[in-house]
Amino acid sequence: MSKVSAWAAQIRKLEPLGEKLLGVWGRSDPSEAERRDMQKLALSAVASGYLAHVNMDPARPLWAPVWNLAMNLAGPAPDFIYTTSEVDPKGVYRISGIRGKSCFVEIAQQSWVMIGGGGGSAKPVTHDLDSLAFGPDGYFSVILSAERPAGHEGDWWKLEPGTIRLLMRRCATDWRRDVDARVAIDRLDEAEPSSPADFDRRFANLAAWVEKIIEFDIGRARYYREHHGINVLTRSGLMDKAPGVAEQVYYDGAYEIADDEALIVDTALPNTCRYWSILVADDRFSTVDWLNRQSSLNMDQARIDPDGRFRAVISRRDPGVHNWLDKADNAWGVIQLRWNRASESPDPVVTKVPFAQVLEHLPAGTPVLRPEERKAQLRARREAGQLRPVW
Repeated sequence: MSKVSAWAAQIRKLEPLGEKLLGVWGRSDPSEAERRDMQKLALSAVASGYLAHVNMDPARPLWAPVWNLAMNLAGPAPDFIYTTSEVDPKGVYRISGIRGKSCFVEIAQQSWVMIGGGGGSAKPVTHDLDSLAFGPDGYFSVILSAERPAGHEGDWWKLEPGTIRLLMRRCATDWRRDVDARVAIDRLDEAEPSSPADFDRRFANLAAWVEKIIEFDIGRARYYREHHGINVLTRSGLMDKAPGVAEQVYYDGAYEIADDEALIVDTALPNTCRYWSILVADDRFSTVDWLNRQSSLNMDQARIDPDGRFRAVISRRDPGVHNWLDKADNAWGVIQLRWNRASESPDPVVTKVPFAQVLEHLPAGTPVLRPEERKAQLRARREAGQLRPVW
């Protein structure tokens, strides 16, 4: 097959995905807006598939973005910068950089394969950058390998058998002032770069990558709706079993409310907690546009009531309260709350109320934002979100 025809063959594989994924989404007679939304999501999966799979080479590793506002897959937490790199479990790697000043940085070893099934059997290990030694300027360097290199006395992490991918999560709660870590990865042992045949194989996987990741996310949203319930937040047994997130407890559920209704989320807070946040996503498990809408809140962004509890309002219309979670025009979608390294995991309570009665169900004296104050809040959010190096 010629190079030109090989290119055309791979592009043809992408052509039917728009209509096919609309069917998976359940839109039998989709509107133009729905078609456009699915096309955008499919394009975001193409971008993610190219950066996180097609362009990967375990012999020449690099950190590539995998989920963010433009690649809005798998319900990304707006406080996280997600990057990934493929590795060879027999390789020797150095991860180094400048720690910065932010909530935390974790690197998880993974063995999953998006296409082709199977994968390795890596032990689910997550490494915390703060376990390392830092120089005066915050510089760190750690070796990742199956065995500690002879004579190496510095920091070392064991590379588990079966690990083929690393996922780094850089968490910031003050988007404007936190300084994200700058992290590099290098392979130290000799290894031949990927061959043209390997690139061809990865390119041939692109359509399957797009299809499977979107199908998975739609299925996950439906799972939470069917197994957790509607207008509730229930501790996620799925995530309790998920590898690499043992120190994080998730509460998930679905929302489904009319424009003249609202949900009030009410929860106690843990006595100690490294990080917590709440977000709303659509029915494809894409987080609602968090730069232009307040679709998430974290421990630094939220207003805590005088009784020490956190209360938020989920609705389409602006209720005027600080802790508004904007669900946009979605008829239904996902609510997700997470506690990270918490002393306990309080169970949130979700109550559906008429939108006009929201303030009656909140503590007396709850402040109400004027329209100009909301505009200023969202303007500050847009600026802060773009000051982070997410690309």
